[in-house]
Amino acid sequence: MMLWVIPGMVVCMIGDYCMGIEPKDSTEISGMISTGWLTIADWRIAVSNAGGLIGTVCYTLAALPFVRFLRVKLNESKSTWDKIWIHMFIAGLILGVMSFLYFHLECGTLIHNFNVIYGAAGGDIDVAVSMWNRSYMVQVIPYWATFFAFEAAVLFSWTALVIKGTFKLPKIWILGSPMIIAGIGFLLELIIPWNFNGFCSGFESFGWIVMFMGGRLLVKQAMQKED
Repeated sequence: MMLWVIPGMVVCMIGDYCMGIEPKDSTEISGMISTGWLTIADWRIAVSNAGGLIGTVCYTLAALPFVRFLRVKLNESKSTWDKIWIHMFIAGLILGVMSFLYFHLECGTLIHNFNVIYGAAGGDIDVAVSMWNRSYMVQVIPYWATFFAFEAAVLFSWTALVIKGTFKLPKIWILGSPMIIAGIGFLLELIIPWNFNGFCSGFESFGWIVMFMGGRLLVKQAMQKED
């Protein structure tokens, strides 16, 4: 069942690139807003939203058996810190069930809102930015709080559990956290001269595939130990 994360995150990656790919000469308009947003057609946002929905369903099918395994491991753990990190990891995985769909839809909506407002404002950038900021400010707290809560929970707990040896994986697996994979993608985008912006867009979603493959190894180890 944990393999459901693969098709789930593949469609999320497609959605990420639908939202994230921009022309190379895109420039910042204000804060998050880029001139590249104006090149993102409605159909790309629609594909991204559909990908977020399908990806969340598949992620849920993969995360629930992972959580069941972690609860067994929690009961076997004697270290207080191990219990704390496992609890945090479980919380991060469960938060992801809600956060994937919400954050994916929200990202697309913010881009789409700006493009619609820009058109309604007759191409007046200042008016469009001012109106967009009104819609953004009422969403900014849940938007970022949701994202950082589950990403930070997974990043810190996964890293700690691999380093401490609670998860019997080679230490290189600390790089398997989604945010670490996203960081690697960002570095590759900086280093390699791509002819577009947004190469790293899908790396965070890909990171969930990598991390779940590490989790699947843990489950296999536990099954072999029982045999």
